[in-house]
Formats: sequence, C-alpha cells, structure tokens
Amino acid sequence: MNMVIQRIFGSSVSRLSSPAKPGNRLSVEQIQDSLRTLLHDCDDARTPRLIYKISLAKTPAELWLLRSDLHQCIAHAHTQTEAAERINGLIDVFEGWLPASQLTRI
Repeated sequence: MNMVIQRIFGSSVSRLSSPAKPGNRLSVEQIQDSLRTLLHDCDDARTPRLIYKISLAKTPAELWLLRSDLHQCIAHAHTQTEAAERINGLIDVFEGWLPASQLTRI
C-alpha cells in the first residue's frame, strides 16, 4: 500500500510516516481503537470492511488516510455534520505522529 501512496503523493509519504515530535503520543494500537470507536453505532454494510482496513494499517499515516472512508461510513449512518465532528475529534489522537500542517479539520 505504501508504494501506491508514494506514487500518488510522491515524497510526502515519508514526511507523513515520520513523527513530527516525540513525546506523549498514542501507540498505533490506541489510534486504531480510537478509529474503531467512531464506528461503534454504524451498522452500514461497509463498516466491517473499514474495521478490517483499520486493523491492517501499520502506521499512523496509513490510519490518517482512512479519514475519508470513516467520514463516508459515519455520514451514511448519521449526518455529514456528525461525521465531520467525529473526524475532527481525531486530530488530537494523531498529534506527535504527523506534522501540524497535515492535521487539518474537515
């Protein structure tokens, strides 16, 4: 998957994969749990597939790239406003893993 992302985004993937600052950042497993929690009340047919994709992700950068899928799934079960609020709540989870310039709100 990284090769595909690198082809699409070029060298920016290496910047996404490297930590912006060391410190009290969450582990990849904790970030995965945070993403799964957002889907707790989504009974859409694509939810299990998205949970599987979250489980396969090995880096915070790969998990960050799943935001669009999360948004679609949550918006389908609720509203786009609800989806945006949940996704924007993830920004703190990724602090320390991604450059601040990448941590943008929807």
